[in-house]
Parts: sequence; C-alpha cells; structure tokens
Amino acid sequence: MKRHLLTAVVLGLLAGCSSAPQPKLQAAIGTYSGAGGVGRSYILVLRPQQQPNSLTVNISGPGGYSESLTLQSAESRTPSGTWWQLGWGENRPLVSGTYTISTTIDGETLQVALDIDASRVLSPPAVTLGPDPTTKTVAVSWGGVSGASSYLVRLVNRSTQTVVARSRVTGLGFTFDNLGLNPADTYQVEVYAASSNISTDPPLVPAQFNLALGQSQPFTVRQAP
Repeated sequence: MKRHLLTAVVLGLLAGCSSAPQPKLQAAIGTYSGAGGVGRSYILVLRPQQQPNSLTVNISGPGGYSESLTLQSAESRTPSGTWWQLGWGENRPLVSGTYTISTTIDGETLQVALDIDASRVLSPPAVTLGPDPTTKTVAVSWGGVSGASSYLVRLVNRSTQTVVARSRVTGLGFTFDNLGLNPADTYQVEVYAASSNISTDPPLVPAQFNLALGQSQPFTVRQAP
C-alpha cells in the first residue's frame, strides 16, 4: 500500500508559558480528493510523557474498516516531545458513520470516536505556476477552496519521485527559494487544501479532517545565474 506521510519539526515551547494540559491523543479522519479519486486522510497529534521508539494508532469504522498506523520517533517526534503526522491515500475510501481512533500512550489506552460524513469532499485547488522557474526559485499560486483553512505545498521532482521542499501556509501563494534544482529533471508543484489549520506546530485537529490535491503542470527549470 502506498502511503503518503508528512512530518515536521517544532522549534519548542515558549519559556514561562503555562496552560491547561493538552490531551495525549488528538486525532481525526476524513476524505481525501486526489488525482485518482476519493480516499481518506488523517491527522494525528500524540503527547506521550515517556518517549518510546514508536507508537501504533488503530482506526476502525463502518463496513469493517480497519487500519493500523505506526509513528516512528525519528520521523514524528518534535523537540517539545509532541508527536504528529498527516497522511492521505486514494486506496481507502470512507463511508459515512462513526470511526474510532485508539492508541496506548504511557500504558493508558486512549480513544476518540468521530462521526464522519463521507459526502464532505473539498474541491481541488486550481494551481498556477509562476513565470520563469529556475534552479534556485519556483513560485506558485492557487485559488481559494471553500471549506479550506490552510494549504500544504510540495515541490516534487517527478524524474526521481522525491519531494524537494514543502511548506504549510494559510495564504494563496508561496515561493520556494534557495533551491538546487536540476535543469534536466521534470518538476511539479502539489497543493493540498486542508479543512483545518495545518500551518501551526502541531496542526489543529478538527472533528473531520479533509484534504484535496491540486497540481501544477509539469515543468523544467532554467539554470539560474
């Protein structure tokens, strides 16, 4: 099964700040509208006091839906000790109903139950590549999507099938700079509209988390001076 994941690094907690304890498990699932059809997306935020090498999260739902996700410390843990991960895929379509997301953290079994409406699907953003992409800079913009609060932007090398750079923003445009692209390779920008604010660290977890993918046309880059 092909799985798409996103992890990020948090700079840390502000010194001297105090607030009510955050839940050890925050999680949501929802629809994903991709290039090949509609599947599922998820968002997980975990706050273990102990720091294991990995954590497993189980998802169950109507129609026998069952899925296990393993978060690795090296990929998902941030300097503050919070773990988080986004994921999406077209091979697991959802049906409407109640889904349960559960895990064991610090020896305690935790779960959240979510009522999911599978008819709630975001529209893909219309992506426009900026003029004259170079080996150092690529600019992109997109139209706003109804129901979206933020966007994940990824620059992908289609020749090598690798993600070169990424960012999470609330605006409708972004410029990748300080790049070292290859003029012989083909690139594409992916923009994922998200139904919650994923630009924060960790992202905000809604009652239902929906994603939709829009893509630029494939392109090559000019050698920058």
